[in-house]
Amino acid sequence: MVSAYGVEAPAILNNYALQLEGMLDSAVAWGTQAKDLIQGYAEFSVNERAENQAYNEILTNPDVLSDYTLKFFGPEGPYPVYENETELETPGYRTEAVNPMMAQFPAPPSAAAPQQPENFWGNFKQQMDVDPSQAWRILNQAQPQVVANKLFVME
Repeated sequence: MVSAYGVEAPAILNNYALQLEGMLDSAVAWGTQAKDLIQGYAEFSVNERAENQAYNEILTNPDVLSDYTLKFFGPEGPYPVYENETELETPGYRTEAVNPMMAQFPAPPSAAAPQQPENFWGNFKQQMDVDPSQAWRILNQAQPQVVANKLFVME
């Protein structure tokens, strides 16, 4: 072999064999990782399908929906419904105190009345002339049909 390929032939073959072995090891590791990922995705899809079937059963079968609703709003459910004052004292019902901070918040500001279509574009132009950075407020009050008509005319 040395006479046919030269003195460096064994070193070249050894280097080639080592690179081939490294490539094979990395391919096996990638395959193992891919197999684990595929199994995880398969389990996820099976679980999601079962959950979707359960939702479908609840939403399409009135008896199951009724049972679920009664349990949800029942005494042991997360949101019990109280029929009378004595049930508030029943041990099965959870009651929470009203947060006193809730009454201290100010009321949200009321929205301004929308502009009439015939006035709208005149007011918008006037606002654009005076202060263009605030013109969005006028557009925000517009009825959707007013803007749609303007776009239709522009086309």
